[in-house]
Amino acid sequence: MSVKNLNVDLAALTTDPLSKSAFTIKDLIDLNDPKLSYKLNLSVIGFIDLNAFFAQCEQIRLGLDDDAPVVCAQWQSLIAVSYPARKFGINRMDTIQSAKKKCPKLIIAHAAAFKKGEDHWLYVKGLPDQTVYKVSLDPYRRESRKIIKILKEGCDMVEKASVDESYMDFGRLVYLKILSFFPFLQDLVREHNPDTYLPPILKTLPESLYWVGDIYKTPEEDAWFSESQAGAEPKPVINDWDDICLVIGSQILYDLRNRVFKDLGYTTSGGLARNKRLAKLAGGFIKPDMQTIVRNKLIYRFLNNFELIDITGMGGKTGDVILSKFDVPGDINSIKFLREHFLLDQLKQELPNDHPLAERVFNLVRGNYIEELVLRTSVKSMMSRKNFLVNAFVDNIYDTCDWLKVFVGDLYSRLIELDDENLNLSMLQLDSDREKGSIMRPKTISIQLTTSSYTKLSKQTPIPVSRSLEKLRVSMTNLTFRLLLELLENSNVPSLNNGKRPRLLKVTDSMDVLKNYKIMPLANLSVVISNFVKTTDSNLIDSYLGNPNNKGLLAKQDIEKMFSEVNTEQPKQALPAPIEKKSKKPDQAYVKKLFEDFQISENERKEEQAQILKSKSASPAPQFKEDKEYIKKLFDEFESSNAPVDPPRIAPKSKPKVDSNPPDSNYNVLNTLRSSSSLSTSEESNKSLLERLIRTRYCDKCHIPVEDVFEHVDLHYAMELSEKLNGTSNQNEINPKPESNKRTSHQNKQENPKKKKLDKGQTKLPF
Repeated sequence: MSVKNLNVDLAALTTDPLSKSAFTIKDLIDLNDPKLSYKLNLSVIGFIDLNAFFAQCEQIRLGLDDDAPVVCAQWQSLIAVSYPARKFGINRMDTIQSAKKKCPKLIIAHAAAFKKGEDHWLYVKGLPDQTVYKVSLDPYRRESRKIIKILKEGCDMVEKASVDESYMDFGRLVYLKILSFFPFLQDLVREHNPDTYLPPILKTLPESLYWVGDIYKTPEEDAWFSESQAGAEPKPVINDWDDICLVIGSQILYDLRNRVFKDLGYTTSGGLARNKRLAKLAGGFIKPDMQTIVRNKLIYRFLNNFELIDITGMGGKTGDVILSKFDVPGDINSIKFLREHFLLDQLKQELPNDHPLAERVFNLVRGNYIEELVLRTSVKSMMSRKNFLVNAFVDNIYDTCDWLKVFVGDLYSRLIELDDENLNLSMLQLDSDREKGSIMRPKTISIQLTTSSYTKLSKQTPIPVSRSLEKLRVSMTNLTFRLLLELLENSNVPSLNNGKRPRLLKVTDSMDVLKNYKIMPLANLSVVISNFVKTTDSNLIDSYLGNPNNKGLLAKQDIEKMFSEVNTEQPKQALPAPIEKKSKKPDQAYVKKLFEDFQISENERKEEQAQILKSKSASPAPQFKEDKEYIKKLFDEFESSNAPVDPPRIAPKSKPKVDSNPPDSNYNVLNTLRSSSSLSTSEESNKSLLERLIRTRYCDKCHIPVEDVFEHVDLHYAMELSEKLNGTSNQNEINPKPESNKRTSHQNKQENPKKKKLDKGQTKLPF
């Protein structure tokens, strides 16, 4: 049905209700579930195709009439031919010269292009020079974004299949409409008896229900039409609720197509069926500016109008292999032949190494191939490239850098498109575990080149991830220039006329230097961005959402405002006051491990003691590497702190007072572990020793200076444990006390002034 002239028959629909519906309450309820609706026989999938899209874009841009013969050109080739131009026999295989011969009044609109050295596209009067321009498709992508936005406003499930094609799942919309047209179904839904069949359809349907579009007909309906008077329209018969769903879907599809035409001026073709493949075939069945509806009971008959290779995914080599493998006669419809002569098991026997393909063919020829609508904005990489003409190879750094600017500008435009699609989320995108407001940014950029002798070189580097597209563009420009210089300087590509290798270039070199820097001629050059990652910033997105009921859809002015502000340098804010870092505390698991390590055999302990006696080390403690490094780090952090401290007061000839509430929880854990070993009698002694060691770095039991106080206390504890287990005292074996080593704590402080400075004011444990 044309959007330019809506002409529908508003007479009552013809019905012939079945005695029992084929659908249940569960089928109706599942229609409202986006995860299930596409699998049902009640499902309603719409397809919209822009008619000769690029040519339409140029027609609207130039303000031409609908019947003007317009073609969109890229150099000497045609990339789109309007339907008025097709009446002259022009097709995409024609060149500009051959098309003009067929239609002298043909209007040729060349696609927009980037000029060498510039990072923005523009339209050139006449045909641009291929040696200094690169074609840009960004204007068409921009118009496509506008169309997708309209579709998403009218439907919550939209899949962008290409720049000019989109699929829509009307399940939720049809569900709401059908309950409003037939209120008695609401009671059945509330009762929720899933296995209960829906009642037969009513013989008389609401007047607001009518078909919109061309309904593919049964043989009886065709016969009825041929026998009717001239100009009469046959009445497609409605038998069950799947027909009702398609009637509602036809109205929704037309409404979306009409919105696109009213708002933007583009005509479209539409298709409606129960799955994506059928809907796409229906969309191209009658073109342009029409829509075709395929009812479930006519799927086989409708498919007989096509060949297997006409179905998406079955063209090219795959389709040729299938037709050859199954000896499909050339004069018989391939879809009908495969459907009538091969069951699934037979297909699998003929394709023993590819059962999924056999299942796909089996379902495709029967119209039962089910596909979920998917999100198309996930991207792995983007490339912008230019093939240079044989007589216009690039042979100096200056021209090469100019083309790099073009590539970066092209990629920048495509990143804007990607951001727009990610920010304007539909239900389909949200149901795909997409985070609202997420955008994708590349982490890697590379340049690739091919010389005139077909030598291929490439080099890549990381990109700083930035939400600001303007900052990202600057980074990409600088990085591509640097990569080019590094690539050329580290390869055999650079060459001067005299054959000598030039000095290393710098980014700051003048243009004169770059112009005189000759390289081996390049046949093509490209820039690739890849390794995309998701980044989110709710403050950036939410500030432009406006009405919370808009389902995340942003208006054009909101998008422009958002990108304008995100690309503006923000004023620096005062930094918050620095927070004093607290010393890290020993891990409880580590303390537990310390205790478990002490539970070793008597022979192993004696061997360690013998090693200590032989080494005559200043510190008699066993060296536990994992312990020592960690404890040393704790003390280094403590000693480097700037917190004011006061010197301790120790009464002379009095035992140091032990803090009954140590500040560290791990210290309490250590005490708990030790008490569990039935050594409560020595617990206070070891705690006192630890306190003294921390203050003085001197063991008054061994009469030696101590660096690692924890290791030394653990050694004493280990000896006491050994004594407890073996009934012997090993204290004297630890470290003999020669008279020359005896000294008081006061003497030790005087002889070690650095120690005194480190311990100044230490009133609590460092951890």
